[in-house]
Parts: sequence; structure tokens; C-alpha cells
Amino acid sequence: MPKKAASRSSGRDKILDVSIRLFAEFGYPGVAMRQIAKEASITLPAIYHHFGSKESLYRAVETKMYSHHANALLEVLHADVGPEDKLRNFVGNLAENLISSPNYLKIMQRDLMEGLPENHAFLVEMSLQGVFDELRDLLEQCSRGSGDGIQPIFLFSTILGFLTMRPVTAKIEGYKFAEGPEKKQLEQLVDTIMKVTMT
Repeated sequence: MPKKAASRSSGRDKILDVSIRLFAEFGYPGVAMRQIAKEASITLPAIYHHFGSKESLYRAVETKMYSHHANALLEVLHADVGPEDKLRNFVGNLAENLISSPNYLKIMQRDLMEGLPENHAFLVEMSLQGVFDELRDLLEQCSRGSGDGIQPIFLFSTILGFLTMRPVTAKIEGYKFAEGPEKKQLEQLVDTIMKVTMT
């Protein structure tokens, strides 16, 4: 790659990385383009050169985050294993992706909660629709009739809800799930979801 093209690419990547962090922390309305420029040590015109507008920059952030994670989930759904193992791997992978990428989780939560229909549509188009279709087929293989019911949404909602509540669960008196290492918690979450899904 020529030096100039590599420099353009690294500048674009730096803007995206800073934007992901800021949009995750403050949400779309809470981030100014000047703030991104300052934190990325780049000029404001350079950001507009690469992305054109704040909305286009936000779509680039969503595209990067959602497509990466959707591809990882689709890879699990296309694995050459039995349906129940594939489902268990999918649930574990989805939870693990959200845990290991807190900015992805926060941006997804913000897109869901901020109530902007265009963000909902973009989330579905970039990430959920393809994964949802494959998951629906997999659930049908595991238990006839479950793919067309509430099960696919239940899986996503349960994992998102659990991870959203994680910061406060350790403070709930008598809540045993909060004890133990994260890996053990993840295994327990996967086991619980599998029991409910497969019944």
C-alpha cells in the first residue's frame, strides 16, 4: 500500500477508534465532532474529509462494530457440529462477544434505548437480520416450532438483559449468581438459557 494511502487509512481508523469509545460513553447526542478531533489529535476538516458528517461517522462506527460481531456469530452458526452444540456455542459466543467488547454492548444498548427508528433499522440490517434468520433455522432443528415463536428474541433479550444488569447484581443480597469467576458465570448463563430453550 502506498505511504499516502496507508496514512489516510490509519487516520480513518484512528477517528473510528476514538469515535467508538466516545459514542459508547456519551451516546450520539453527547459527542461533538470537535471532541472527536481533539481526542484523535486530528483536524476537524480531516474528519469531515473522511466521513462527511457526524451521522455518516456514526454509521461507520455502527458498521464496524455490528458487521464484525455479526460475522463472528454467523461463523458459529455455520460450524460443522450438531444443532444442540451449535446452539450452545452460539449463546456462549454472543455473551462472550458482548462481555469482551463493552463498547459494542454500550453502542447496541444506546441504539436500542434511544428510540431512533433509523438506528433500529440499521442495527437490524447490519447485524440482526442475517443472524436471526440462521438462529431461527437452528432453533427449528433443535425443537420443532421454536424458530417461529418467541425463542430467537428470547435468546438475544436474555443475554442483553443479563449483561445490562451485571453491574448491580453483585450488590443484590442473596444473589448467588454474582459469586465466582466470570467464566463460571458465563457457563451458568449458557446452561440456564439452554435449559429454557430446549424445553
